[in-house]
Amino acid sequence: MSLKELQSILNIPNLGVDELMKCALGAKTTEIFGYCILLNEGPLSIQEAAELLGKSRSTVQKLLQGLVEKRLATREEELIGLGGYKYVYKAVPAEQLKESIIEMLNKWYNKMLFELENLPEKIAELDCSVQF
Repeated sequence: MSLKELQSILNIPNLGVDELMKCALGAKTTEIFGYCILLNEGPLSIQEAAELLGKSRSTVQKLLQGLVEKRLATREEELIGLGGYKYVYKAVPAEQLKESIIEMLNKWYNKMLFELENLPEKIAELDCSVQF
C-alpha cells in the first residue's frame, strides 16, 4: 500500500472493516469477500467455495490460499471415504482477526518509531542532487 493510499484511508471519517483489512493486512477486495463467504457459510471445500463464488476451482484455490497466508482462514484435512481426504477452509473468528490486525499495526508502529530514531541523520544523507 502506498503512502498516498494510506493517507486517503486515514482521512475517511468512518473507516469500514474492509478498508481496515486492506490497510492492515494487505487484503484484496476478493479476499475480503472470500472471508465473508467462509464466515457466513461455515467450513467449505475448494469445490463448495467455487460453486458459491461462481469461479473456477483454480481461482478459488488461489483465493483460499491467500486467506490462509494472511491469517484470515485456516485449512484442515477432512477425511472422505476409502482413506482419502479433502481440504476444508474456515474463516478465523472475528476476535482472532482483530488480534491479527492489532499485531500488524503494532509491528508497523514500532518499525516507524525505529526508523524515526535517526531521522535527522537520514535526511542529511539524502541525495538531493537528483532532478525531477
